[in-house]
Amino acid sequence: MQETVGRGRPKALCHEDIQMMIVRHPVTGRCIPAMAIKFIHHKGADNKPRPTIFFFTPTRKLLFCAVSTILALALHDHAFDAPSLTTASAIFGSKPPSFKDSVPLRWKASKLKIPVFRRYHGANLSEDEAMLYSRLRDDIGDQSINSGHERRWTPRFARRGASNAANGDAPDSVRDQMMRHDPQFATSHHAYLNEIANFDLQNAFLEEEKESQLFRLFAHVSLTRDPRATADMVPKEVWENLPPDPEIVKLEEQRAELKQGNYRIDGHPDEAQIRQLTEDIRKKRAQRDKQVVKQYREHYFYNRPTWDIERQARGEEEEEYAEPAIHVNIPERARLAEIFCHQPDDLTEDQIFEQKIEAVSLMVALCDKRETARRNRIRERANACLPIKAEPLEIEHKPEASPDRFPLLLNAAQCPDCIGDERLSREERTFTYCRPTVMNDHFDEQHLIRREQAERGGERIRCEHPKCRDLKFQHIDHFRRHVQKVHGVTLRSSEQVQQRRQRKGSRRQMVRKHCQLVR
Repeated sequence: MQETVGRGRPKALCHEDIQMMIVRHPVTGRCIPAMAIKFIHHKGADNKPRPTIFFFTPTRKLLFCAVSTILALALHDHAFDAPSLTTASAIFGSKPPSFKDSVPLRWKASKLKIPVFRRYHGANLSEDEAMLYSRLRDDIGDQSINSGHERRWTPRFARRGASNAANGDAPDSVRDQMMRHDPQFATSHHAYLNEIANFDLQNAFLEEEKESQLFRLFAHVSLTRDPRATADMVPKEVWENLPPDPEIVKLEEQRAELKQGNYRIDGHPDEAQIRQLTEDIRKKRAQRDKQVVKQYREHYFYNRPTWDIERQARGEEEEEYAEPAIHVNIPERARLAEIFCHQPDDLTEDQIFEQKIEAVSLMVALCDKRETARRNRIRERANACLPIKAEPLEIEHKPEASPDRFPLLLNAAQCPDCIGDERLSREERTFTYCRPTVMNDHFDEQHLIRREQAERGGERIRCEHPKCRDLKFQHIDHFRRHVQKVHGVTLRSSEQVQQRRQRKGSRRQMVRKHCQLVR
């Protein structure tokens, strides 16, 4: 992240931009958390900052409660200066003095310039690097497609929605202030105003009652939403009947001619060209798959209404839609989804108050959990690629449950670090990779670097197995010998790790040189 000039902090939302407080409601008298957020930069602009302060209050719908989300992240980061503010109950139970209307919740001085939303490096949350904009953009887009919306959402959808929500309810000057638009350029009208005329002109002219509720529906982004349309909605038959792509076939033929039947290409005279062809093939396949999904979604959303109408004309029963079952391994995530997605509308204020405490506590606990790739989906894809007469994979034969949940002796393809990671589910902790080589690749990329840093800093190295956590080792080689002798897992030696890194570095250089020559 580029640092903001003169402020010594990331160009992102930091704790010092948020004023969290407990306020006494002037009508109900209930003490509730609220916050004021000072947005200095809008859309990354760093020229002549003009801060705008927004106030946020708790919402009845917990799914949209920004106050609860910020509270959960702050509790996980131990950001509050008051030592007693360590749980959601402590915060929601706080009250201002009887002679005051509010009491601010101060941050620790060390947390003021730390971003609230931070990025991950592998499995580890960064201490001070802000989450990238691309992460937000991609997540919003993926979730909108999975929820059945016809178009992929972008952050601009939220900005435009906010602008149109304020338009009419707030004066133009307030709307422009919130959107950081200069009134003299009429940016809101030119770029953000909804192209739909949100007014019942027809009935106004006919002097009939206006259909205000219908017009709210017409302007809503969910008008054309179809929950049956998901990201992986392309039928299996469509993928199987796709004709070969001529460009991909040509590239594969060139690669096969260069490889001459060899599987390994390390040291091959044409290694750089082969690797570049492999990368080109991967990109072409990804582009083709993306185009197939896009075209099928357009085909589906255009023709599905006609199919439904024709079904009605034939007298057929309406196709029942059943919400897909969502399998979640982490109990906290499952309970949080239940609270967010199935919150009753008739809850009392006291019931909502209790659910907010539970939701914030669950979000704090969820921050310390990890989810990896869904192993069952990986296996399904692997099985789909098996030839008809292939023997089933050994890992598909699940052994009988052992009374010892985490035995000392592991499978040679099990990760000795993940088995002790309590952030993972039991299935992910005991996962067995297809080969020890793949497990070693995972260990080198996810766990080894942290141990190397500890060794250079003179720290002791700990075995993460639940039964060996009291054991500390001075060097990584001591740890490797312990893992091999006690747990039955052979890790790469320091020399092998260094050789692998050198090979990867040389491959990158060869590919760069080849790309420069091609250009």
